[in-house]
Amino acid sequence: MAASLLSWLLAGVLVVTCLAAARSAWNLGERAPGISRMALLSSVLEAAAVAAFFRLVVAWSTGTTLLWVVAMAALAAAVAGLVIRWPQLPSHAALLDFPDPEDIEQEREPAATRRAQGESRHSGPLRTKPWKKKPKKEPGRRAVAVRAVVLAAVVAFSFAVG
Repeated sequence: MAASLLSWLLAGVLVVTCLAAARSAWNLGERAPGISRMALLSSVLEAAAVAAFFRLVVAWSTGTTLLWVVAMAALAAAVAGLVIRWPQLPSHAALLDFPDPEDIEQEREPAATRRAQGESRHSGPLRTKPWKKKPKKEPGRRAVAVRAVVLAAVVAFSFAVG
């Protein structure tokens, strides 16, 4: 019973991982590219490595096989999105169009004026530190190469095992 539950859990993790890669690849709901080439390539390689590894460790039943098919369809959509959108994606996260800090300050000004006019100071969530959105650290060529080597090793091992 525990092995079956673990199989369902791992298959669910696989589906979520592949769907997250597909969502990033197709940039659903956003106008500007929200991810760089390296970050997207890294997430697709990671999802493929997870899929290859889980192929070895999950006891596949009818339900978990259905989840596997859904995950592989999502992974194929992620790869298609990566290939189709590759020329549009920035090569590095530094080239992404993040909002300027001055624009953020201008958006905050109406709240400051409302407070000056006597409205409650704590109408929104309390923050202990000033809000600064730091961009995520971009995976470099070495990180992408490591993910590719891990994927190749897992695929080679799965062929050797059968």
